[in-house]
This record gives sequence, structure tokens and C-alpha cells, in this order.
Amino acid sequence: MDPGVSTAEINETAPEPLDDDQRVAVWIRTFRNRRNLTLAQLSELSGISIGHLSRLENGTRAPTVRLLLQLARALGVSLGALVGETPEQNTVYVSRSAGRRTIETGDTALQSLSDPALRWLQAVELSLLPGRVGEPASHAGEEWIYVLTGAIEVNVNGSTSALAAGDAVHFRADVPHALRNPHEEGATVLVVNSLESPTAHLGY
Repeated sequence: MDPGVSTAEINETAPEPLDDDQRVAVWIRTFRNRRNLTLAQLSELSGISIGHLSRLENGTRAPTVRLLLQLARALGVSLGALVGETPEQNTVYVSRSAGRRTIETGDTALQSLSDPALRWLQAVELSLLPGRVGEPASHAGEEWIYVLTGAIEVNVNGSTSALAAGDAVHFRADVPHALRNPHEEGATVLVVNSLESPTAHLGY
């Protein structure tokens, strides 16, 4: 996380109380401004249209998990930092269940489990509502998914795998993939994303 961006700065940028969409909107705008990026430049880096970015920054459009991951990579920050978690200068980061922030993104609830100060390995817990379709995504590195509860479908490059609790899947993340929950019960999954390497050129 950019040491020049603090929780205090976010709180000064917009008055409390903030809902999830507004809080994430402020973080997106703050990180973009800190990097002196225009909406057009961030659009080119993230693959998200300028109009959609504008709506995300205004808090009038709720970000999906896919969009949050794309923005985190484009802005060069961790997913935890983008949703407002504060990093601490510790050798070991402990993610306490009681202290984690849950971000609602439409048909999905997201909790970041990773150190906000680090970004080369991203672990999140996703709660997928019944009927969740999911948007195809592709990005650098690898992805590993473990089903904690319920059952889901993972489509990777057109091939669909049905997974139940205790099942896992691992694949290259640069091919299109999507998580779906076509069932009548909710599901919870652990998703770990790994970028290629800290020295890889990722366009930002």
C-alpha cells in the first residue's frame, strides 16, 4: 500500500458514515490521484471503460469482485488496501475473523485475508449467493480455489468443473474463468491469486 495514503486521509476525503460502495469509491479515486493517473489511463491499464470507472468512483455503481481485482492490479495495490484495510509494519500479518471487513458486491460477499501491505499473493473468502452467474475474468499468474461450504461450478476456458465442499481447483489465470453458483443454497470459497513474480512487467 502506498505509504502516502492513510485511513485518516480517506476519512477526511468523505464524511462518515460511508457505506461499502462509497468507501471503495473513495479509495479508488485516492489511489488513482496519488499515481497521477487520468480516468483514461486507468481505463487502459485496467481494461474497464472510462464511463464505468467514473460510476465506480462516484459510488453509483457497485464493484464486482472481478472489477476490484482488475483495479487493484492496475493501481499496484493489494485488494485489502483497495477495500480500506490498513497495513501494519509487522513481520507476520494475522487476519482476525472479528476484525475483517466484509464488502458486499451484488451476488457476492468478499473478505480479504491477505496483508494489505503485500500484493503478490492475494487470498480472499467469497460467499456466493444462490444463482450467482459470475463474470469471466483473466489476469496474470495462477488461481487456486477451495470450496469451504456448498457447491459451485468453475468454468475455465469453456471447460466446466462441478466442485463440492472439500474440492479444489488450480489453473492458469490468464485464460478466461468464472465462478458460478447455480444451486439454491449459498456457497463459500477460498480463492488465492498469485501473480507471476514481483519483477514481472504487468503494465503498471
